[in-house]
Amino acid sequence: MHGLPPEFGPVSLDSSMLLLAGYLLKGLVQVNLLGLVLGLLTLPVFFLVLYAAERAVGAVASATGSFPAKLLLIMFRGVRRSPLRSSLTYLALFVLTLVLCLIYAVLHLIGNATAEKEANFKAIVTHKTLIPSQMPPGYLATFRRLCLEELPPDMRPVNGEKDILSWSFVGGTTDKVNPRKDNTLFMFALEPDKVMSMMDGLDDLTGAEKEALAKGLELMGRNKQAIFVSPSRLRAMNLQVGQRVKLHGLNYKDLTGEFEVAGTLPDGKYEGVGFMNVQYLFQALEAYKRDTGAAHPMADKCVNLIWVKLPTKEAFERLAQMVNNPKHFGTVPIKLETASSGIGTWLAAFKDIFWGLKFILVPAMVGIMSLVVANAISISVRERRTEMAVLKVLGFQPRHVMALVLGEALLVGFLAGGMSSLLAWGLLGNFKFQIMFFGAFFVPLVALVYGPLLGMAVSFAGSLGPALSAKDVKVAEVFAKVA
Repeated sequence: MHGLPPEFGPVSLDSSMLLLAGYLLKGLVQVNLLGLVLGLLTLPVFFLVLYAAERAVGAVASATGSFPAKLLLIMFRGVRRSPLRSSLTYLALFVLTLVLCLIYAVLHLIGNATAEKEANFKAIVTHKTLIPSQMPPGYLATFRRLCLEELPPDMRPVNGEKDILSWSFVGGTTDKVNPRKDNTLFMFALEPDKVMSMMDGLDDLTGAEKEALAKGLELMGRNKQAIFVSPSRLRAMNLQVGQRVKLHGLNYKDLTGEFEVAGTLPDGKYEGVGFMNVQYLFQALEAYKRDTGAAHPMADKCVNLIWVKLPTKEAFERLAQMVNNPKHFGTVPIKLETASSGIGTWLAAFKDIFWGLKFILVPAMVGIMSLVVANAISISVRERRTEMAVLKVLGFQPRHVMALVLGEALLVGFLAGGMSSLLAWGLLGNFKFQIMFFGAFFVPLVALVYGPLLGMAVSFAGSLGPALSAKDVKVAEVFAKVA
């Protein structure tokens, strides 16, 4: 997460879309630069693999005299004989595959987040008309009563109180006069004892990570001033575990909190944010009223979201009817929707951007890289017309010459796509990059299949024209020019 999220104050839809578009554009530029650097670093590996494969194919060709093996050997030698063009083609395909793998990771995560579950799924309570959602704290007690007492026993949350969690968004800065990105902290104010069971993305923690987080949350329950912050945010704010910090409210104006950094969140989990005990927020609001004689402007709208885990879809439908009944929540209108629907609604404002990523940016990148490959192969074919004429004199058929050109391009595409997708899969898996409450971004394992296929498809599309041209090389014309 970068900067302040919309929950800190009213942000127009146009502004949000511009911010997201700018963030995506910046991210794409960074990914392209990263891809170029990684591609350059892996070039030696690319040529080593080519050399090793060429030796293996050469041994098979010598032992068997097989024509396909000999043709394959010529392909490997052709790729290695033009190192500059092979390198440029490899780099173009490497960067393309890396960028598309990361775009696929984003779209895959969003697809999972908005997919509906049939059982044991989460539902979310928000303000019916207001964005960002803001609800009175008393609504939380009423909602708990509906879930735990008024729902039929077989429709109630399986773990009772543990399956209901509220979020309050709190933003603070260490510099009240000049709040900046490097001195601000965005936190989820919540009930520490429910984090492990209700917060997404914590299921894949290792045993040691789970134990450390559980102990930290237990400490937060005892010490209401304890906060846990992601390592990246601590570094950005130049803070350390054990240090005390004073934060001045950004969305809670005139509130100042004294906190102790009790620990860090697991790497890759809720990057850029922190967790605090919601009771500390409620106590601060009460103290403000006691000191000033008037309620804080945020006192009656300090609950932003309420999450509940329900056993069945029928339970969700029954609870939704209760929530919609004005006798329960008549002061501020609220709604209950599935978590996937709520996230989908939040993402709806950005659907045009995601549509553009999928149906404009990706095809455009594939088209551009196909032209790059076509240009490189065309130059290679023009320079090797004499070689191809000699091959025809030696008995190679036009289809063999065509297969030779296509094969060299497919070989580069396979290696570039395979190495790029493997690095993308490994890098995201290690960095565990995450934004807000979405799960960690990762490249699905199936991308290790799609990556090489993508590289080969782009190579085929780019080399088909030059291969057809090579097939039609006239032996007499070539040697007449040579003569």
